[in-house]
Amino acid sequence: MSINPERGQRGLTLVELVIAIAVAGVLVAALMSSYSAVVGRSADPMIRTQTIALAESFMEEATLKPFLDPATGTRCPTAPASRANFNNVCDYNGYSDNSIRLPDGSTVASLSSYSVSIVVADTNSLPGIASNCALRIAVSVTNPLNETMTLVGYRTDYESNPACS
Repeated sequence: MSINPERGQRGLTLVELVIAIAVAGVLVAALMSSYSAVVGRSADPMIRTQTIALAESFMEEATLKPFLDPATGTRCPTAPASRANFNNVCDYNGYSDNSIRLPDGSTVASLSSYSVSIVVADTNSLPGIASNCALRIAVSVTNPLNETMTLVGYRTDYESNPACS
C-alpha cells in the first residue's frame, strides 16, 4: 500500500497516544483535587448565612419588646424564668442556650448544633441620648463550624410619656 504524499499521514502512533492519555490523566487529577476542596466547603456560606439569620431573629425578638416592663413600669426588673414570659428588652439579658429554641421552649432539631447568648446593657455610646434611655443588645450565635457571629443593636425608650431624659 502506498502513502499519498498530498494527503499526508493520518492518525497517531502508539507513543503519541500514550503520552496524550498520561497528560490528560494528570490534568484531570489536578482538576478533581481542586474540585473536591471546593465541594468540601460548599456548605460553609450557607452555615454563615444561617448564623446571621438566627442572630437577626433573636435581635428582632428582643427589640420588639417594650423598653419598660409593662406590669411594673420599671426599666429592668427580674427576668422571668421562661423566655415565653419575657415582656421587655432587659429580660433577654443573660439569656443563653446550647441549641436554638422557639419562644415556647421547643427545640428546633435542625438547629441543635447552634448556640446563642444575649447581653443587654446600658449604653452611653449614642450621642444625644441619655444612658438610661438606651440599651445595647449584643446577640452572639455560635455555629457548627465553631465560629461566633455577634450582632449589636440598640433599643431606645421612645414610647414613654413623658419622653425619657
